[in-house]
Amino acid sequence: MRKLTYEIVYEKIKQRIKEGLWKPGDQIPTVQQLAEELGVGISSVREAIRILGNQNILKVEQGRGTFIMNVPEEDSLSSFGFLEDATMIQLTEARQVIEPELAALSAEHATKEEVKAILQAAKGMNRKAKLNEDFLKEDMLFHYLIAKASKNEIIFQMFNMISDLIVASRRRTLKMKGMTEKATHYHILIAEAIAQRNPTQARNLMKAHIDDVIYELTKDIN
Repeated sequence: MRKLTYEIVYEKIKQRIKEGLWKPGDQIPTVQQLAEELGVGISSVREAIRILGNQNILKVEQGRGTFIMNVPEEDSLSSFGFLEDATMIQLTEARQVIEPELAALSAEHATKEEVKAILQAAKGMNRKAKLNEDFLKEDMLFHYLIAKASKNEIIFQMFNMISDLIVASRRRTLKMKGMTEKATHYHILIAEAIAQRNPTQARNLMKAHIDDVIYELTKDIN
């Protein structure tokens, strides 16, 4: 399974420190510079720096920059799972704020073609899930199509900024017992609410869907 962008950035920064290219006390390039150098999005760089900061490898000083604190140990990834747990919950809370409104707006503004595509993505995910096939592509497409159909460019770009991290979230949550069945069921209901031009129902169903994810994530790490 391919690594996510922020995981690649995390490894690259860590490797440079371990090789001595960056030493404790050194200031690393800015988020923008690293994003351009590595050819990735700013959000991926920020997430990698956040995790490295939680591991006391980097220190972000507001107004000054980001500095090397310690050389990572070989087992520094042992705490990565816990840090990912925190990230997943915070990310899903962000989704809880954004996605119910995207669903409601989509119910109001989606074209007939967009409604058809959203329904197809939901049904495609359901079909693959029943065959025990990988349906991550259809899952992500479903949420992307809803965001696009909202016709709100600002919220759509907010969704796009965290899309890389959402992939990680979906990988994690869909491994939890019973989550596949719940997710596919919710997706069908949300798609039908959008098709019926019912923004209140679409909003409530999307919120219930993400509330359920947060509940499972919290239960999983406690």
